[in-house]
Amino acid sequence: MESHRGVISVDYSQFYVMEEPDSDFDVPQVDRDFASGKPVLVTPGEITICSKVQWHYAPVTLCSASVGVESPPIADEWVHLDSVEYRPVYRGAMRVFGCTTGPATPEVRLELSPNRTYTVHVYAKGREDAHARWDEYLANDVSADDDEDTDDDDDEYGEVDNFHEQVFEEYLIAFVPLGYQESPQPAERPWRRQP
Repeated sequence: MESHRGVISVDYSQFYVMEEPDSDFDVPQVDRDFASGKPVLVTPGEITICSKVQWHYAPVTLCSASVGVESPPIADEWVHLDSVEYRPVYRGAMRVFGCTTGPATPEVRLELSPNRTYTVHVYAKGREDAHARWDEYLANDVSADDDEDTDDDDDEYGEVDNFHEQVFEEYLIAFVPLGYQESPQPAERPWRRQP
């Protein structure tokens, strides 16, 4: 099993596992159906994961599993959010990306075969009480702001910020080959110079 792990800055309660766009391909733009209330939304070239928390840092692992594995073995504290079908629409280079915050750190990538289709299993840890822990963190953070600054405060901001270390949710996203498709092909561009 191949796996890659990083931390994504979740914003607007969402982040993406997306294929690297390629302007040589014509891919339809489809709006995400947030009104559905589903935690995992699939649109061409992108899987949107919806968080229970507005803004936070979340560890994310992308992995690929063998064809014979229906879903990867997972510890009890992980909750299965959804399983969706994904069809590559470009060249199959997936990465974790924030909607306004850019790529995960370190960058999390997974190479898919563009001639395959995949079942994508999405798991989360900490999600069931993430919003309550977020509210508690904010309440404690506001209380801390009311206290006087100490000598060990951060020089630039005047306070020590441990927000980056707070883990409200963690995600595991596993791609399992499902079937085959014709590899996506670049669009015909009549103005392109032929070799």
